[in-house]
Amino acid sequence: MRRNTVWAFAGNSIYAGCQWVVFVMLVKALEVEQAGAFAYATAVTGPIFVLANVRLRMLLATGIESPGGFSDYLNARLFTTAAAIAMSLAIGAAVLPHGGSFSVLAIMALGRGCDAVSDLCHGLFQREMDMRSAAIGLTINGLLSVALVAVTLVVTSSLLPATAAYAVGSLIALCAWDLPRTARLHDAAGTVAVADAVRRGSRTRSTWRLITTGLPLGLSSAIGNVQANVPRYVIAAYLGPAMLARFAAISYITLVGHLIVNATSQAALPMLARDAQTSGSRYQSHLGSLVAGTLVVGALLLIAVDVFGRPTLAFVYGNDYTDYTGVLFWLVAATVVTFASVFLGTGTAARHRFGPPFLISATSLVLVLATTAPLVKRYGLEGAAWALVVGAIAEFSAYAALTIRDLKATAATVPDVVVDAFAGGIRS
Repeated sequence: MRRNTVWAFAGNSIYAGCQWVVFVMLVKALEVEQAGAFAYATAVTGPIFVLANVRLRMLLATGIESPGGFSDYLNARLFTTAAAIAMSLAIGAAVLPHGGSFSVLAIMALGRGCDAVSDLCHGLFQREMDMRSAAIGLTINGLLSVALVAVTLVVTSSLLPATAAYAVGSLIALCAWDLPRTARLHDAAGTVAVADAVRRGSRTRSTWRLITTGLPLGLSSAIGNVQANVPRYVIAAYLGPAMLARFAAISYITLVGHLIVNATSQAALPMLARDAQTSGSRYQSHLGSLVAGTLVVGALLLIAVDVFGRPTLAFVYGNDYTDYTGVLFWLVAATVVTFASVFLGTGTAARHRFGPPFLISATSLVLVLATTAPLVKRYGLEGAAWALVVGAIAEFSAYAALTIRDLKATAATVPDVVVDAFAGGIRS
């Protein structure tokens, strides 16, 4: 697992850093309202594609079989991606009537479609314990996006071409690396199964079964994505696009951590799935280590933000952002708690418990919906960060309770779970 974790960590770190660099370039090269339009397009399309993905990658990585193998998975992903693009365009036409803003959203949706297919390819790499291939794909995607957006901003200083350049980076990574690598990995004999998957129409039932199996996970993920974006919707409505751009810019600092944790969870998922079926004690040990390590590192991050937050914001975004150190602190606090929930959620999926995450995410979303508007109206951006903290604590508490209950049902004792979680899972 260590080598795969390093590769996943490297690939996701580079990709996250590139996403951040792209947004920083937009903030510095364009009007703040234009950067806000880019952030809004991201916020609108994000939950749609997360739902449409129905966590097929997780099903593939945990070994859920289908009669047509990877071809069925690819058919399912192509179908749901097409639906997501259509839905994004429909919503964009309704909420963004201005031509420029709608065009930005439409191009963003096409880029996300390429990313969705790449994500499934990475799921195959993950199942085969080949995170190196996934890391290379993410690196190509991120670096190309940065280079293309930078050149475009120098030439045009316009949001629409920059967004197109951003999407082209995703397209090139998909066509030049992810699809060819998937074809070679899937069929060593040389049959290009990726092309076969597009041509076959006889496995509709298998494709639909995969979609319905992953739908609860997709709903859970979509709710989580909506929850993360609720403050952005409220800020846009009450405070305007300029404040939304500032909140999005500060949030991008935490995005690096999100993708790093996701990388670790991706590498850990096949291992936890195997342990859940073969060794309960090893499963508890690994899961406890991940959660405990997250909380320890998170505490250190909060200390670092308290000390270095103001100069960091000034260096990255300028002195205008130094008044928002509190926003950064509470966003990091919400992120740390969310990280712990990510690992508990990964452990839940490894146990093939695909239903409960939906209820947990729905409950957390209700709390965020109920608290965001009042807090934003009274406390501004810091209130938006507090609302995310409330949702994160509720989600972590629910996942912890579910994990303890499941482990008790498999003859694990509550004291063992508690000791593992807080002592780093030091048990053989």
